[in-house]
Amino acid sequence: MLLPVIHSFTCERIHYFMNSYYTVNIHSDQIRINKFKSQNSKYICLLNFDNKVYWYTEQQKIRAFGIIVKKKVKFFKGNHKDLEEMRKIIACKVLFDGIVSMYKCNRQIGEGADSKVFKVEDIIQKSFWALKCLERKDDFYQEIRMHQNLEHNHIIQFKEYFQGEQYYYIIMELMGGQTLSKLLERNLITTHQQCKTIIQALLQALVYLKNEGIIHRDIKPANIMFAQSGKLDTLKLVDFNFAIKQYDTNVQSILAGMYTAPEAQQDNPIYSDKMDVYSCGAILYKLYSGEDIHPFRYMQESNVFYNVIRNGSIDYTVLEKANVPYKAIHLIKAMLEVDHNKRVSAQEALQFEYFQNESLSPTEKRSRFQQRYQNDSLKIGVTADFEILMDQDAKCANIRKMEIHHHH
Repeated sequence: MLLPVIHSFTCERIHYFMNSYYTVNIHSDQIRINKFKSQNSKYICLLNFDNKVYWYTEQQKIRAFGIIVKKKVKFFKGNHKDLEEMRKIIACKVLFDGIVSMYKCNRQIGEGADSKVFKVEDIIQKSFWALKCLERKDDFYQEIRMHQNLEHNHIIQFKEYFQGEQYYYIIMELMGGQTLSKLLERNLITTHQQCKTIIQALLQALVYLKNEGIIHRDIKPANIMFAQSGKLDTLKLVDFNFAIKQYDTNVQSILAGMYTAPEAQQDNPIYSDKMDVYSCGAILYKLYSGEDIHPFRYMQESNVFYNVIRNGSIDYTVLEKANVPYKAIHLIKAMLEVDHNKRVSAQEALQFEYFQNESLSPTEKRSRFQQRYQNDSLKIGVTADFEILMDQDAKCANIRKMEIHHHH
């Protein structure tokens, strides 16, 4: 069944003797191109990651788009406003080509195990974004398929995807603040209200992900960022590289880490939304105590570490010594329950007294709960800049002149 047309416009192909005019009909799952005033589609481009849409730009505006027809790219010239609307509609549904003509690199702002992140400017829209650069491999599809339709205040927003000669590129919203791990390193989370704001945002994101049938599987401070420096309520969950669908049967196992749930390290791992709740519990434990739920020395011996995670033995006296409110400890214990069947869900956790307006007194909200923090002048979030040049595709790409004026 053909889905409704979202956007329609007229375009043309230029020839030596006579131009050909077409009508472009954009549906949610495909682009159909008809001869002008004809009901029959001459060209069809399905909106999936097996296909690419090519963009031709001139004077900082999109002038034409191209699709592959019989292993060749055919370009169609149109009004730049229609083409920009088309770009917005089909973004994140299909791969784009021509990143260097549409984005200008500003600087590198981050780096992961297999990726680099740059601040870039959209030359056409005059806006700034983050660009995640990954080598061309299957992991890219895993991440974007999980993230394709997600839209939530506490989950980083993807804008569009590009494919280059050597790399894939994800264009995503630019984070003005730091990662949670950076704030923890600098001892900047020191009040009950800060902890409450962070964990509430995380749990709200988990409720949304559960409704979408997605398990993140890699929630940790390094994968939590803030859109604005100094504003903890702008928290965003990032990096869906290990995310899976709730009922996936063919799932790659994950390495044990400090925030990994016990059931994920069993001989027959169990993956459910509850494992993400456990990770959030481990984060809240660290926010309050400044300590990991397991002594770091255990990580030096993998067998010992695996056993510690499986057993789920956690020292809660650390929280008591840090003067953590009872209601916070109650929530942490419920989130770190070893048996995932008994562990609270994200939705249940949000109903705890800890999140009620009256749960913390004004004094508690302002108080510092960790004795070693004395400097009241500390402020959250100064983002470090990394002055490193753009990668090979964007630095050395040979920009092909799009042949929109060639013989049909």
